[in-house]
Amino acid sequence: MLANIQSFKIPITCITAINYLENLSERVNILSLYQKIFPEQWLESTIPIDKQSHPESAYSDREIEFINLVNENLFPVEYIDEIEFSSERDSILVLPQRVEWWNEDFEELEYSENFLLSLMGQGYSISQWKLNFGFTPDYIASAEEIYFEKLVKLCRRYKSPLQYLDIAIRIIDYSTENIWLDITCETSDWLEWTYENIIFLGQKWKEAVSMIEKSNELTHLLETSLPARKAAVRIWNQASKA
Repeated sequence: MLANIQSFKIPITCITAINYLENLSERVNILSLYQKIFPEQWLESTIPIDKQSHPESAYSDREIEFINLVNENLFPVEYIDEIEFSSERDSILVLPQRVEWWNEDFEELEYSENFLLSLMGQGYSISQWKLNFGFTPDYIASAEEIYFEKLVKLCRRYKSPLQYLDIAIRIIDYSTENIWLDITCETSDWLEWTYENIIFLGQKWKEAVSMIEKSNELTHLLETSLPARKAAVRIWNQASKA
């Protein structure tokens, strides 16, 4: 009862009035996005628009319902478990979805990460390949020598997961042109709750998941197959400028 009375409290100062209007504007925005993006769920929802189970929360229950739908159907919403207790409204936070390899001990990285980084010239020297990867390449082209478009064409000739070598390299190199895969702790970003941003992030998340799945297929092959590792080196070298 007190919570309901509090929700109808009239602001009596300029600051409280401004805060009230800003919060009302943001609430209307979120609810309009709910109607537009999830129209069926909006119509089926039984939560009253003005219901707010947690008086200290910045969000109404219907807003929380919408944000949970975004998290379940479009892209991960950071700190989703804390949303109903949040006393401040937040924009959409985009954070790295994986640990940045340069902040980790190289020896502690996944086998496939060690291999790909070494292939790109940022890991083991050729003299260490026999011990770590089971063979010694005659030569490994430097990253500066690689024509990436040529690498992509070479990869697509394969029907095995080797066709995804370029994707795995772009992921580990943070050069996919996908916000979810390229963002780092230093470049994490906040995006406003707009229709365009939500659709954009949803599309990019779907794309990121597909790229990660393909990369995982390749990394499993690299971890289990010596011929595959040799083939990866051969593809890499063939994509060089020479």
